[in-house]
Amino acid sequence: MSKTVHFSNTNIMYSPLPWSPSVASTSSLPSSPSEPSQPPLPLPESVVDLVSEPERKPTPEAPSHTPVIPAPAPLLYSPWPPSYLALPHLPAPPVPASAPNALRAQIHILLAFAPFAPPHVHYDLTQPLHTLNPQLTPAFLEPATFPPLTALTVLCRHVAWPLPVAPSHPRSFVAVLDVLTAVATGLRRAVQPAEYASLPVGARDVPGATRQGVDNAYFARCRLVRDEGERAIEARKGVKRVDFLMRRTRFLGLSGPLEGLHVWELNVA
Repeated sequence: MSKTVHFSNTNIMYSPLPWSPSVASTSSLPSSPSEPSQPPLPLPESVVDLVSEPERKPTPEAPSHTPVIPAPAPLLYSPWPPSYLALPHLPAPPVPASAPNALRAQIHILLAFAPFAPPHVHYDLTQPLHTLNPQLTPAFLEPATFPPLTALTVLCRHVAWPLPVAPSHPRSFVAVLDVLTAVATGLRRAVQPAEYASLPVGARDVPGATRQGVDNAYFARCRLVRDEGERAIEARKGVKRVDFLMRRTRFLGLSGPLEGLHVWELNVA
């Protein structure tokens, strides 16, 4: 059978199955970051005396008034920095309007790119999103970034299309699962013939995607479908954006931010 690349007349989007706690595996993380990891240890009597009694050693100039040092608070487990835990007696200081970058954006550990460590989420971007179901835990519903954002954009240096991410629930924050859903859905969109025609034919010294590389990725992706009938259906859907990755489809995580707090880079291998 001759190999022929096909194109779809319409953009076909994959709609993942909604996640429910029934398909989630048990999280290895503590159930709630607000509970103390261990009760505070009682202080020895000698330490309590030093803490509760102010220093009474007078100086020649004026009597000393050393404030009472409170006992240290118990440590709390939290996936976020200590500044995120607002103490009841110490409200969080406001961010000055003149310093928009005073807060340093951080990505959730499940999405974080680590160059010298395996990713926390194992996902092949050519596969449907429901293949992640065995890995799902309640942590996938946590904010994708700190501080939490209501929208963000994912860029990948191997494709030209930005991947916008929005919360799955209105008036909420972008969760870890929202990012994975947006990336998987965006890369599974069909490529238009004009977008494919803009590629160079396949010279080795040409950087970026080439027609030959995209064709090879397209045929390799179709061969992954075991059922012959489903394989034919997948082939008729045509070239997809994920084929522009030229078989670099292993999700490695996000790095950045690249611009402000809202733009992050997708790393693949």
